[in-house]
Amino acid sequence: APTGWKVNSTKNVYTNDLIELYEDTLELGVGEKKIYVRGLRRNYSTIVPFVSANQILVIKSYRHIVDSVQIEAPSGYIEKGESPEYAAIRELKEETGYTAKKIVSIGSYTLDYTMFEQRGNVFVAYDLIKEGEQSLGKMEKIELAILTINEIKQLLFESKILNAASIVALYKAIDYHQRSFA
Repeated sequence: APTGWKVNSTKNVYTNDLIELYEDTLELGVGEKKIYVRGLRRNYSTIVPFVSANQILVIKSYRHIVDSVQIEAPSGYIEKGESPEYAAIRELKEETGYTAKKIVSIGSYTLDYTMFEQRGNVFVAYDLIKEGEQSLGKMEKIELAILTINEIKQLLFESKILNAASIVALYKAIDYHQRSFA
C-alpha cells in the first residue's frame, strides 16, 4: 500500500454461499479516512470446447437478470476442494453432456479488482466425446449450438455476447487455438 495507508478495521456486512461483502475502514494518511466496500466472490472456471479446427460448442443459456437467452461458453463456480481444471471439466459435462480427451489451461484473470476479489480460469477443450445428457441445475435452461470461429468473432464484435467471462474466454481461446494450430 502507499506510504501512510492502512486498514483500521474490517467488518463483514453480508455473507451467503456465493458472496461475502465487507466494509474496510482505511486510513489514507494525515487523518483522512475512507469506508471501502469490497466483495469476495467464489472463483470460477470457463471452458471453450472446440468441435473441429473451425467450430466451437457454445451454450445458449437463459439469464434471469437480463431476461434473455445468451450465447456463452460453459462456466461455473469452483466447488470446495476442486481444482480449477476439475471444475472446468465438470461444467463442460454438466452443461453440455460432453467430456474432452484434451484440456489445456490458457490463463486466468480478474473481472473487477477495484471492488471484487475473484479469479476466472480459462481452459480450452479438444477431442470432445458425447458422454450423456446434460445435468442442469434448477436455474439452468441451456441449449447447445455449434458456431464457427468467424461467427463467434462477429458476435463478439457486434457486442452480442454479453457475459464477461465468456467474452474473455472466447477471445483467449480463439487466440490460443489460432496460434497453436496456424
